[in-house]
Amino acid sequence: MSATPTSAPAQAPAQAPTPVSLPATAAVSSTTAPAASPTPSATQAFANTDAGARPQGFPVRVLVAGQVLDLVSPRPVQAGQQVDVTRTEQGMIRIQFLPTATPIAQQPAVQAVMQQALREVLPVQLPLADGLNQLMQISERPGARQHSALNQLIHSMLSLFSVKPGAADADKAIARNLQQGGLLSEAGLSRASSQQPPAPDLKQQLGQLLRLADTLPAQAREQLNQLVNALLARSTAQQISSLQRWRDLPDGGQERHYRLDLPIQQQQGFDNAELRITEHRRRNEQGEFVTVWSVRLHFELDSEGAVDAELSLQERYQLQASFWVEKVSTLERLRERLQPFEAELKAKGFDVAPLNARLGKLANPEITPLSKRLVDVHT
Repeated sequence: MSATPTSAPAQAPAQAPTPVSLPATAAVSSTTAPAASPTPSATQAFANTDAGARPQGFPVRVLVAGQVLDLVSPRPVQAGQQVDVTRTEQGMIRIQFLPTATPIAQQPAVQAVMQQALREVLPVQLPLADGLNQLMQISERPGARQHSALNQLIHSMLSLFSVKPGAADADKAIARNLQQGGLLSEAGLSRASSQQPPAPDLKQQLGQLLRLADTLPAQAREQLNQLVNALLARSTAQQISSLQRWRDLPDGGQERHYRLDLPIQQQQGFDNAELRITEHRRRNEQGEFVTVWSVRLHFELDSEGAVDAELSLQERYQLQASFWVEKVSTLERLRERLQPFEAELKAKGFDVAPLNARLGKLANPEITPLSKRLVDVHT
């Protein structure tokens, strides 16, 4: 018989089956299902075993006909790992790990398709903040002011996706960009049902703009189409860039990457901040899974130059943050604000390591650069 854990499929090269045997003390029903990772009780029992007598391996909890068995595996059981359970003539239950398939996103043919798509969208992409600035200019033209549906949709997008620094709802605006900014569009559609349609997101609203563009004069229609297609290209580039770096680790851990734009609202328009979130899920020394979140922010400011921030959040709200700036004057201003910022973080319950800022740029050679190219919609 076979059993499959319910967690997401894991990425790992195909390996020969590895057997784990145990005495057959109970019948194994057709509903037998091993857990993909140890629970705290199984892990704790493994950790409390005398070091001299402790079997070498990884703790695994298996559910057999409603009864839980704590086992030790010679290698980690990955999320989504398929197993084969058989009873031998000697009265042993043999559990074999079947080879895991390469995830679709990591298959060579799919990788080639994504690379080709990147070559097509990178030259025409436009950062979201630049696109919102140009949409705002379009809405202020006499023709757009009289087009109520177009004007209303543009102002809805400006309100929905912009982040105002220091505002009480800034955290909600950032979450809204992550959930509805186009990065998770297809995932939202797959979870949606006829009773619960997906929430309107960036791609859906860009599609509405394309439909409204058909009602405009030829020149205005061409300009709006070009702008919308550039924003769709940006969203596609960020989705591919994120997906290319997703991976499942041999010990059952995972890395997930998310990349998106944050339009920062200023007095005269919007500045673009690029946000990169990484989820690292790994086993600690006790064999338990722990998650570390890493966040990177990149700003290209007109007068202050480039600013980079890197934050790491671990369990028990342990937070580390570092900043890199391009100009000396910006560095001085930033250092003046670090102490109040650190105090504010501590007041919110974070265990904050001393913050630091330095001159220079944060190197990041692993990520494909999403270059900036403006689309001229002026006449």
